[in-house]
Amino acid sequence: MGDGNAKGFSVNAKTIILILLFLNVGFTIKMIKKYQNTKDAGYVREQTFKDQMEKRVQRAFGSAEELNRIVEDATRQKEEAERVAEALKDQLQKSESQKKQLLNSLKEGVYQCDPGVEGVFTWVNQACAEMFGYKSPEEMIGTKVEDIYVNIEDRRRLVERLEKDGFWRNFVSFCRKKNGVRFYTERTSNMAKDENGKPIRIEGIIRDITERKKLEEELQRNIKKLEKNLEASKKEITTLKNQRKR
Repeated sequence: MGDGNAKGFSVNAKTIILILLFLNVGFTIKMIKKYQNTKDAGYVREQTFKDQMEKRVQRAFGSAEELNRIVEDATRQKEEAERVAEALKDQLQKSESQKKQLLNSLKEGVYQCDPGVEGVFTWVNQACAEMFGYKSPEEMIGTKVEDIYVNIEDRRRLVERLEKDGFWRNFVSFCRKKNGVRFYTERTSNMAKDENGKPIRIEGIIRDITERKKLEEELQRNIKKLEKNLEASKKEITTLKNQRKR
């Protein structure tokens, strides 16, 4: 009986059983039955849990096969969504690259910078970089915005206006290049904000209007000169009239 009941046990288990048999055969039989009952109870619990889960699956999905089909469909849809997302990401990257190429081809300067008075340029196109004496956009990106102004008050006025109205067209300011040369600029700027209304950047188009400014100043000088000559002519005419009356 000892050899028959010990099948499937390890060497240590067999040794213990033999000792127990030698000491108390009845006690050993009770222990073996208890072990078997516990094993049977565990099997019953396992089967019961499995049956309950199968019933839940049937109530929710109709059958285990239907559940498998739903899982497969969900997996397939997830993979398809990931492919679409990747394609959109590639498209956005291409669009962003094309947009930057277009902006770099413009003769007018295009820029983005931090929203406050103190901040740096975060992006510029080639024309903007060359306008301020830099060889490339990369050389200008990261420089302080206030460094381009002859009068820092112009920067403060611009930021205050943008914070209030969000937009300023044809703002004229006196600026300086990297080498210190001063020139006039005109820009149209916009304040970009997030969904909570918090300013996140200033972006705009800027142009060198130094030549135009020179022409305007020359025109103003000529107008004043003409006005002065006209006033002198009026006085001369008045004097002649007075002399004739005499």
